[in-house]
Amino acid sequence: MLTDDDLRRELIAAFHEQADPITRAAIEPAGLFGQAIRRRRRRAAAGAGSVLAAAAAVAAAITLVTTAVRSAPGPVTVASPAGLLLAAKVATAPSASTAAQGMPPFYVVADHNQPAAYIRDSATGWLRSTVRLPAGTDPKLTQVTVAGDDRTFVLALFSHARGTRFYALRITASGQSAGLTLLAIRPLPIREAVDAVALTPDGTRLAVAIQSGGRDGRVEVITLATGAVRTWTTTRGGLPEALSWDAAGRRLAFFWSSATSAAGLWLLDTSAPGTGLLSGRRLLPQTVGPDEVQSALISPDARTIIASVTYNGTAQVSQGTVVGGIVEVSAQTGRPRRTLLAERAAHSSDVGWHITSCLLPSLDATGNHLLASCDQFGRLDRGRFTALPGAAPQTTVAAAW
Repeated sequence: MLTDDDLRRELIAAFHEQADPITRAAIEPAGLFGQAIRRRRRRAAAGAGSVLAAAAAVAAAITLVTTAVRSAPGPVTVASPAGLLLAAKVATAPSASTAAQGMPPFYVVADHNQPAAYIRDSATGWLRSTVRLPAGTDPKLTQVTVAGDDRTFVLALFSHARGTRFYALRITASGQSAGLTLLAIRPLPIREAVDAVALTPDGTRLAVAIQSGGRDGRVEVITLATGAVRTWTTTRGGLPEALSWDAAGRRLAFFWSSATSAAGLWLLDTSAPGTGLLSGRRLLPQTVGPDEVQSALISPDARTIIASVTYNGTAQVSQGTVVGGIVEVSAQTGRPRRTLLAERAAHSSDVGWHITSCLLPSLDATGNHLLASCDQFGRLDRGRFTALPGAAPQTTVAAAW
């Protein structure tokens, strides 16, 4: 059987061959190793094709057409059997007008095929403004985050000549770009990749999840006014992903992607002394019975977790099989409160019916509105899904609101 290191090498080769226009990229694609491990487990659980086919699918970002439940106005029954987290009742979707209340007016999404970012209207998806990224930017590695004012964004932009630099993007009340401004903070060298970024709600500090060589991960918190950096590290193997702050900008949640027992969603008190990345509290393990948590974010009040979950308790899947979803979980007890979206088996010509999962690019300042990429990219408002333009389904996407 192939090891995870074997798979990582194959994924990198496939990525450079099929998705990277620049031959022999200087670093590994951000987050590719951690995502590959989890997708390998899902494909194995579903009995869906070879590891090499899965690697090619990830590297080429093949569109997976799913039949997930999305915007039904009433409750949806999750078919049995269900996992421990997915056993929660599916939320009743509110009306469209109720669901949209309090959501941010705009979202910014980065195109992973073109060096550009787009400011779009959250209600309609209409394009308000296009932001051209600096020459030489590799769009596949762009990351984006926003402050609580819904006007101040920060983009992490990678180029093979300059490494990763950080830019502020401010938008007007009408959704027009005020331009990119290079931030006076230390850039990252080309051997390091940014897996996630997150601004504190007041926009004063930037958290950055960093990997070096696809193996060693750390988290830095940068004070934008001074450029001061505080770093948390660990000797345990793994990569930090999916950063999210509490409303006070003191506690930082990150998803620790690892093949060890430490994997899962952690909460770090950034005001406490010390530099241990795993010195905080793990709120949710990566594996809960037959469920595997793919990613998770903390709500602003730090009482609720929004988690993307797959169910690996069945050896065979077919049309209509519930294979996962987005679940609201108590941060105090780790128990599910409700399922916000039910995800069903996907089908593709190379592997047949198989398990997929949703990606969670951004949770808004209220905790009620989520940008998600499932079989479609869109927003999930209190259990109601609305498709939006800006990203292909089932692909890693940089987006924030």
